[in-house]
Amino acid sequence: TYLDRGIISTYLADIQDDYNLSGLQAGTLAGAYMVGYVAASPVFAHYGSSYHPMTLIAAGLLVWSLAVVGTGISAEYGTILIARTFTGVGEASFACLAPPLIDLKAPADKKSLWMAIFYINIPVGYAMGYLLAGQWESSHAVHGTVIWRIPFIFVGVVLIPFVAYVFSKRSDGSLHYQKKRKLSNADSVTSSADLKEYDESLLNGEKEDEGERVMESDTYLADPLSPESHRGEIKAMRTSSAHKSQGKTFKQKLKVVLNNRIYVLIVLGYAAQTFVVGGFAYWGIEYVEGALHLDESTATLSFGGLTVLTGVLGTASGGILLDYLRKRAMRPGTDPSLEISIATEKAMMVLAVCSVLSLPCVVIGIGTNTPAGFFPMTGIGQFLIFMCLTPINSTIVWITPYQVAPLALAISVLCNHMLGDAISPILIGEVLDSTNRDWRTTFVLVAFWLLWPILCWVPAWYFARKDLRKAESANRI
Repeated sequence: TYLDRGIISTYLADIQDDYNLSGLQAGTLAGAYMVGYVAASPVFAHYGSSYHPMTLIAAGLLVWSLAVVGTGISAEYGTILIARTFTGVGEASFACLAPPLIDLKAPADKKSLWMAIFYINIPVGYAMGYLLAGQWESSHAVHGTVIWRIPFIFVGVVLIPFVAYVFSKRSDGSLHYQKKRKLSNADSVTSSADLKEYDESLLNGEKEDEGERVMESDTYLADPLSPESHRGEIKAMRTSSAHKSQGKTFKQKLKVVLNNRIYVLIVLGYAAQTFVVGGFAYWGIEYVEGALHLDESTATLSFGGLTVLTGVLGTASGGILLDYLRKRAMRPGTDPSLEISIATEKAMMVLAVCSVLSLPCVVIGIGTNTPAGFFPMTGIGQFLIFMCLTPINSTIVWITPYQVAPLALAISVLCNHMLGDAISPILIGEVLDSTNRDWRTTFVLVAFWLLWPILCWVPAWYFARKDLRKAESANRI
């Protein structure tokens, strides 16, 4: 679902010319998917455990495919804006539902690596979009307005067989969330041990809130793999009381997620980092052409190649490093109940260090305003930023109970977009319009936004270390 982002960034100038768009309107196309995401993510997150996740993912991807084709056949600004809006539905299905499934299926000692492989596809998708569109344009196979439309139509149609394959897995019971497992998300909910127990019992209907039972024991999800659930097929609640209880369930899930201070700091830092990455990904090709004075073909290949290289190496390195640090910290005889606390502390350490090092690299790379300075320094900065992807999303899955993991991921991506890459292209476009395309000043200002992840993740590391020491002390009693 990120391939089309690279395509639209490559053809942004062509789309602007065809539809006579201002910088603000062009930037709005980048954030339009946010509307679709906001509408779809609560649905996918809430029903991700009630219905088979693969069914919901297939539905989201089908909407995405049709929306991408719609982008290619759009007739004017209004129709392309609507098409871009519906692409957010596909991202919502994957962002909410896929990571918990990956964590469920991955071996205990390779969870971060498996998650890294999944998140590698974000930069690879962007970069492949750049490269696909760039090579298509340089082939001169067609000319005129149709040149930017064909890649969208091609990508949307090609994905249809994959949608059918995903839908065929809807009866696979092993691809459903489990209520109990060895590295159980239910074992670690928040930084407080007392709140952790309270949240988990609350989600299972064992406590009451302000004199009312928050949910009935049979209203939330039974174990989807139990015989009572008929191999993971959970029947929808049909009575009005059940529907009321489900409403409370959603509110309680939200409460559990937002009570976790480490989660909140992770998400805020991630959103700030995405503000920079998303804005630069969208305007990057034009930046390289306008500020560094490279031709379109060279700009596409160099910028796309840098994104692929740093994205793959950075995301994989983050996952491998986190697995290594986790295993190194788990000495022989370490209580398994401490595993999530240890993993969280190590993940926060990686985030804190990478955020501190990435800021000067990106600022210096943009500030030099030359290809010789830009590509090496921003490449290092991008590598460090992509190293954060796996620790961020792995930790979100680890520190939330299985019932709320899809919602936690949905909120994370929602904040990511609302405070990050949904608004940064729009704001950058407005600044470019007001500064007469002053690329260097605009992007140096954007780069300094990387200060916010530092201010979020360094305290999060402190809290994680504090929680680990508390857990170790409690374990010795």
